[in-house]
This record gives sequence, structure tokens and C-alpha cells, in this order.
Amino acid sequence: MKKVFTLLFLSAFTIAVASCKSDDPTVSPLEPTTTQFPKSWEGNWKGEVKIFSANGNQNVPMSLVIQPIDSNRWSWTLHYEAPNQTPRKYELIQDASGWKIDEKNGVILPQQFLDNRMSSSFSVGGNLLISYYWLENDVLNMEIHAVALEPNMIAEELGVGNHFIGSLQKAKLYRK
Repeated sequence: MKKVFTLLFLSAFTIAVASCKSDDPTVSPLEPTTTQFPKSWEGNWKGEVKIFSANGNQNVPMSLVIQPIDSNRWSWTLHYEAPNQTPRKYELIQDASGWKIDEKNGVILPQQFLDNRMSSSFSVGGNLLISYYWLENDVLNMEIHAVALEPNMIAEELGVGNHFIGSLQKAKLYRK
């Protein structure tokens, strides 16, 4: 059992370290490699989010507005344009600890940059959500994976839990 755990830990650690390497020795693995972030992300973005789940799939119009407030803060207004949905007025903040999204309700989500993707994870309603945003060829992409926190099956002898993937959201947003 200890050998399996050690092997899994070392494998995950090796993958994490390898993914943080850069050809540029001046680039921190925890910071965006583009010096244009978040300036290059500013604007009014529109598109469609595709939501995939066991209950069926749906497409919902979506917008994201990113505008500077001051030198360390940007408005981050996310709107799923579906019935009963109102814009979510967040802020993107840079401080000494890095980047974070302030949901303006007491929830602050630290952000990491992995492979030029702004990434975060947080739990709500019994699910772990893992979100990614990245800019690629003038398209702002978003993915959110929702996974059950509690395992639905555990292999006791190996200590491996199986977690149900509840949904996947994917969006391609275009500057308007």
C-alpha cells in the first residue's frame, strides 16, 4: 500500500514539476508567461458555452467583460445569458501573493497559471470545480469541470477513489 501511494505521489510530483518548466529561465512557473496578461484579455467577449452532463447537453449564450479598474484590479463580469441568470460582477486582482478572483461576496479564488492558462479549483454544493481560462489566437477559451467531492467507489486495498464527473462546460469567446 505504501509503495503504491509513494509511486502515485512521485508520478504526480514529476508531472507537476515538468509542466512548470519553461525554456526561459526568467519566467516563474507560477506566473503567466505572456507579459501582456491581463492587458491582452481586456475587452467585451461573447460566445456560447456548451454544457455537457448526464442530464443532457445544452448551449447557452455567454459573455465576459474584462476592463481595468486600476493598475492592480480589473472588472471580471461573467454572464450566462439564460433565464433567471444575472451578470456576476467579480474582480480580477493582482497582489503580492499573485492573482485572484474576488467574487465580491466574501469568496476569493486564488488563480494559478499553468501552461498559460489561468486555473483555479474550488468546491460548492458537494462538487469540486476546476476552471481554466486561456487566450489562444484571439479566442478566449474557458473550461470548467465539475467532479463529485465524495468518491462513489473506493478500492480499499489501493486507497484509490472514483469520483463522478458531473459536468463539463466549454466556451469559446470572441472579442466584440
